[in-house]
Amino acid sequence: MHASPDDEATAHLLVVAAFHDAAAKAGEQDDVSIGEFSRAVLARFDEMGELQGRLYDVVRSYAAKYATFEEQAALERWIAEKTSR
Repeated sequence: MHASPDDEATAHLLVVAAFHDAAAKAGEQDDVSIGEFSRAVLARFDEMGELQGRLYDVVRSYAAKYATFEEQAALERWIAEKTSR
């Protein structure tokens, strides 16, 4: 299945939101390592436009809590396209 430009835009927003949220929560809990890791993931995502391995599951979990069904479907199409390469 091919991800549309709208799917990609939705997925990018969810990736950024998921890791910004993780960094913010880590900051609230004084967990420097998680905060730094989340910021590093975002920097790499900005550079490469994709994630690796289980990091997709972090975004899926975030989307399950906060995204609409349509946004989750868009995310899944984008992930399927990225991981099928």
